[in-house]
Amino acid sequence: MSSSDGKFSLGAIEILPGAQQALQQAGEPAAAYLYKHQYESPDEQTEADSVVSLFHLSTGAVLYIITDEARVHTVVMTAGDAQTREAAQ
Repeated sequence: MSSSDGKFSLGAIEILPGAQQALQQAGEPAAAYLYKHQYESPDEQTEADSVVSLFHLSTGAVLYIITDEARVHTVVMTAGDAQTREAAQ
């Protein structure tokens, strides 16, 4: 992987409804946070680890971006999205 590809692959990107709403309310693009997640994550994370980033939006909402250990799926979510997913299972 070249440095222009970021530190790791994001794979398929899924932005959950709560995160979409939080980003829209903040007037901020998801791409800016995905870039920070992919390019500015800590170097000590290994290929066997999921990569998790937390970002505070200008509205005070917290955005979680998680890339799985296989680097095939990245999800952008809020705590509310996580609670909704757990309740649905």
